Amino acid sequence: MKLTLRMLFPASLFFLFSFSSPQHLPASASMNDTVQTDSTAREWIDDFKVFRDAVYHSDQEKVKTFFSFPVLNPSNEIWWLVLSDREREAKKLTGEIAPFTEKDFSKYYKKIFPPAFTSTLLKIKSAELFNKGETESVEIKKGNTTYKMYASVDKETHVLSLNLSYTTVWKDDKGEVTDGGESSVIYSFSILPDQHLKFMYVRLAG
Repeated sequence: MKLTLRMLFPASLFFLFSFSSPQHLPASASMNDTVQTDSTAREWIDDFKVFRDAVYHSDQEKVKTFFSFPVLNPSNEIWWLVLSDREREAKKLTGEIAPFTEKDFSKYYKKIFPPAFTSTLLKIKSAELFNKGETESVEIKKGNTTYKMYASVDKETHVLSLNLSYTTVWKDDKGEVTDGGESSVIYSFSILPDQHLKFMYVRLAG
């Protein structure tokens, strides 16, 4: 998927932030989700599982350890993700990158990681992600919108990507499609030499 700069985050996605969080840890995030690695060596997948568990438990302090502040997100897309139209207008975002601080992280945490993110992240099988370099969650449907997550690792750039993809379909009383569209929020994490994960930025598409 080719991303373009300053892609608008569709307003139709914001209602998804009100979805309730899952109540039970799925099998894909359980102790059975094992990865075959050298027991003496640390791997980035260990950090992925720590991150996933922290997101599931809404442990903001733990999730924060995967960030370095301020976040300098290309095209200010993290701001487009978390701000309403009125808030973006008031902030007067320009071509210059607006730093996203630790205080902003605490304020907008639930918009950075909405329930749709948590639900799909918990469905990612870490063993398959580590062994194959890519995997995807099952589809979850809420109202007119279906969403899922695609996870992949670029071994050349050492980047883990979590692509939260949405498809919305609107139908009339006769069941015929009248409107809809697709969009994505892509979260990129750098895999550091010590195998720790560090959040880089989000990109928006659609």
